[in-house]
Amino acid sequence: MFTILLFLTALTVAGCAAYFSVLGIATLFSGHYFQVLIMAGSLELGKLIATSFLYRYWNKIVWFLRLYLVCAVLILMAITSMGIYGYLSSGFQVNAGKLETIEKQVSLIEEQKNIISKEIEQNNKRIEILNEARKTQEQRVQQAGNYKLPREQAYAAIEKTNVELNNVTFKNDQLKQEQFKKDNEILELQKQNNQVHDIGTFKFVAESVGLPLETIVKFFIIIIVCVFDPLAVSLILCYNIASRGSVLKEENIISEKKEEIETPKEKFIFAQGHGINKK
Repeated sequence: MFTILLFLTALTVAGCAAYFSVLGIATLFSGHYFQVLIMAGSLELGKLIATSFLYRYWNKIVWFLRLYLVCAVLILMAITSMGIYGYLSSGFQVNAGKLETIEKQVSLIEEQKNIISKEIEQNNKRIEILNEARKTQEQRVQQAGNYKLPREQAYAAIEKTNVELNNVTFKNDQLKQEQFKKDNEILELQKQNNQVHDIGTFKFVAESVGLPLETIVKFFIIIIVCVFDPLAVSLILCYNIASRGSVLKEENIISEKKEEIETPKEKFIFAQGHGINKK
């Protein structure tokens, strides 16, 4: 049962490694996608068969064939690892591109918000100045008393100030509404950002250790690559060792049973040859 479990595990790991590697290589040469799929798939199968062949017939093949097959398996392991690396990197780049686009949009909206905030601040200062000017003009009306011309001039100035004050206030209200819309846009973008779960996890790790996001992802992919295909080849060897051990054990059991069956006959022949009674 363990040998069967080992075989299924080896087949699963090797199949997954082959699948991701073949897709990664085919994507790299997308101009001949299906042809590359067939070529890479046959090489993956050949690698596993060559590994089993080397274990079973290591002492029965000439040295140059042994050397070539070992080099071929190692080179194919490297190719498989590069294919897996390319496949995982491609998947990361897709989400990284989305994340980068969202962050650029957020950054642009934040700049627009800063411009709006500065304009609102300037308008508020202008409103304070206009309010102070209106107070001064109202004092001029009181000081004019019964003098018609100074009073009319003061009223005209107040009217002009009120018009400008209303315009600035109205513009400020529009700017605040625009600022509110920008806040909503940032919230929507942040929701989209949170949907990129895998990048978000790596981003948290990168911020925790103080390294760039791409460095953390590349390091993680390299760890997977270093384990994936070598584990598949190692499990194929382990299966061959386990199955070979099971075969040898069965042969020993059959041999022992054969000896038990043949031993009485041999004793009888030996007894007849030496003139000993059958009993």
